[in-house]
Amino acid sequence: MARSKGSAKQSVEMLRSVPLFNNLSDRQLRSIIGQSKEVSFPAGREICKQGDTGVGMHVVLEGQTKVQINGRTRKKLGPGAFFGEIALLDGGPRTASVIAETDVHTISIPHWNFRTLLKEQPSIALTMLEETCKRLREESTWLQG
Repeated sequence: MARSKGSAKQSVEMLRSVPLFNNLSDRQLRSIIGQSKEVSFPAGREICKQGDTGVGMHVVLEGQTKVQINGRTRKKLGPGAFFGEIALLDGGPRTASVIAETDVHTISIPHWNFRTLLKEQPSIALTMLEETCKRLREESTWLQG
């Protein structure tokens, strides 16, 4: 999907609001946008299925989703939230299912495009790994408590 200048600026600002990307420069954010595509999902659609091989990650621009693990809703995600970052980094199976509760619009970054991006700007990887580790620690604490 082609982006207008206004849309690209909005996408940069949305990505900046996502903890995974908030420490990146405008240039890095534009690079991510250049390697991504905008995707829409209708309400009720399963965006990611637990156990399936992941091919990338999504950043929610509009709408609401629910995250399910073993069929049980664990949390809800809205604009600015992201999911699939672990699959993006390692290409492994999804750890949860994500279902669109309303119509959802995302920026999606496929695994193969992300690899190209990391080769061009490796500092993005460190930022993402730090934030992903932070999320894993939070999730681990939540599961133990």
